[in-house]
Amino acid sequence: MPSSVWKGSIVLSLISIPVQLYAAARSERTYLHQIHKKCNSRVRQPLFCPTCDCFVEREEIIKGYEFDEGQYVLMEDKEIKKLAAGSSRMLEILTFTKLSEIDPIFFDSSYFCIADDSGKKAYQSLVKVLEGTKTVGIGKLLMHQRDYTVFLRAYEHSLLLHTMYFSNEIWHLPQFGHH
Repeated sequence: MPSSVWKGSIVLSLISIPVQLYAAARSERTYLHQIHKKCNSRVRQPLFCPTCDCFVEREEIIKGYEFDEGQYVLMEDKEIKKLAAGSSRMLEILTFTKLSEIDPIFFDSSYFCIADDSGKKAYQSLVKVLEGTKTVGIGKLLMHQRDYTVFLRAYEHSLLLHTMYFSNEIWHLPQFGHH
């Protein structure tokens, strides 16, 4: 069985259901690598600085966020780790809505949500409520150093969790959808 990507609890009012999340889908891709004809070894891409006109070692690299063309806010790995939150162990359900009210463009990744033994009864009750009302629970989750808006829905008598794109992550093209 694959390893879980998140472990915590679904929190709904005074109820806490311990669960684990597992990736529900993964695209399979074939990658072609660059191979040296002479010896059949994979060729590695060297790090090269065009300004200094030289190859750079990994220990000479820091990360930077480009705020303007060619202008960067520089950060060391230890600074990034201090700023980045890890994961929360709580998925709080904030509201409910009909699945039909959520435009599929907002769907990101899907995860199987599996209850721990101690939470199976409450888990099954939540599944039955969601199935019976055809609603989804909307909540917030901090996972892998990122905040997500998520929704939980009943799927095959279990719970499926979907991460959602934020509205500012949905691209808009002026020539699309306007007559």
